Amino acid sequence: MDIDALHERGRQRIETLVAELAIDGEVAETAAAIFTRTYTEETQQGRSVDAVAAAAIHVACKIERVPVTAATIAEVAEIEESHLLRRSKWVQSAIDQPIDAFDPAPFIDEYCDALKLSDDTRTLAHNVVTVGIDQGIASGKSPAGFAAAAVYYAAMLQDEQCTQDDVHEVSGVSKITIRNRYQEQAEVVGDVT
Repeated sequence: MDIDALHERGRQRIETLVAELAIDGEVAETAAAIFTRTYTEETQQGRSVDAVAAAAIHVACKIERVPVTAATIAEVAEIEESHLLRRSKWVQSAIDQPIDAFDPAPFIDEYCDALKLSDDTRTLAHNVVTVGIDQGIASGKSPAGFAAAAVYYAAMLQDEQCTQDDVHEVSGVSKITIRNRYQEQAEVVGDVT
């Protein structure tokens, strides 16, 4: 199959996945540009169109700051998450653009909206994340999990009705992860109200 046909197939796959993920059209445009740039005659050997298309979406979500986890993309694309992450790393190095991989902010906003939490709680959750990053406890952690814990912690500090179960339901982050990240945040952040 010639490269133009493969590019078209990749763009179609990106459009399908973006529609299934119900995410912004800008992500599709960015992902298509990334796909075309990285999937060439020289690089296509041993790399499936579907995996590179999914990886392009994952990288595009980071660039566009759209909060979609690798696990969610992998599930919709029907590929192993570890395979998606390997391809994403390859795509990211191929486009040679530094991307702030750890950005919990969009997840905080998404979770606060879904839980109908106050602006004060949202601001406090952002502050918890900022302090946690500054104190070095965020290294190696999932942005979605770190954000979920910060939202739970902030809601507790603000006396808003919000349980770990509630946060788990809207975020998909396990209750164990929420509890562990929350405890780490509470140790270094304290009462930031």
